[in-house]
Amino acid sequence: ALVERKGQPDKPEPVKQAKERLLKVIQTSGADPQKIILAGKYAMQAVRNPEMYQMALSFAVKNGILTQDQLPKTPGVDYNLLQNGIAAGKLTQELMKEGKL
Repeated sequence: ALVERKGQPDKPEPVKQAKERLLKVIQTSGADPQKIILAGKYAMQAVRNPEMYQMALSFAVKNGILTQDQLPKTPGVDYNLLQNGIAAGKLTQELMKEGKL
């Protein structure tokens, strides 16, 4: 198993479950994995520089990652949303490396 994981430690169960859910969403929605990865990078930039927040949201909407209804309703930066975007981007990268996408 360690050889299969290329020396990496086994992922905790919640991470495995999140990857499985994300894989299903990508497969059923036809979302472009590269755009999810890029949206995650925009989210990371927005965490580092809040002035990038609106650009990150616009990118996500323009590329079908978020709908207008999913955008935050309250003013200010929604760090939970950014966190989810970063995680989705990282998990999508892992799924691509594993050859599942």
